[in-house]
Amino acid sequence: MRRSFWNAPLALILSPFLATSAFAGGKAISCYQQATVPAVYKTVQQQVLVQPATSRVVKKPAVYGYQKRKVLVQPESVSYRTTPAVYQTRQSRVQVQPASIGWEYRMIKGVKTLCKVKHPAVYKSVSRQVLVQPASRVAVRQPAVYSMVKEKVIVQPASSYVVKNPAVYKTISRKVLVQPAHTVWQPVKIRGCRH
Repeated sequence: MRRSFWNAPLALILSPFLATSAFAGGKAISCYQQATVPAVYKTVQQQVLVQPATSRVVKKPAVYGYQKRKVLVQPESVSYRTTPAVYQTRQSRVQVQPASIGWEYRMIKGVKTLCKVKHPAVYKSVSRQVLVQPASRVAVRQPAVYSMVKEKVIVQPASSYVVKNPAVYKTISRKVLVQPAHTVWQPVKIRGCRH
């Protein structure tokens, strides 16, 4: 860019004097013409948002499975069985009358005679019940009864989590005005005008 010695405001101030000297027919010492200095731009890099950050909730349903479980169908029980007494019939000899000595009359050869007589003991057989085994009460234990059942159980409970997507940016280049276009007075070399 050229350096200008005169800017537009100064030129406007001096223009009446210049015009007067030109009309007066004087000799030009130096001449100036207006020139437009183009605008100055520079390229800058800038990040712009393409897509804002987002988030969403993802839900995972519960997971179920099946398992076998032992359940009680009938509890343990105890009952009692009675065994009657056992008897046996046994024979025994029982003395009915003990041996004794007594006096009695007897007829011996037609003559009544008093005799001393010995009487032996008298026995007889009798039957009696003898207890061989007494009555008893026996406990009979019935074990518990179980069964296997299939039931639905939760393996993993339901859950949720947040998925975040970061914002997306891109870098763009754009021109930025550094200095706008403006008009300046600058010296020129033309015939009849010294510079």
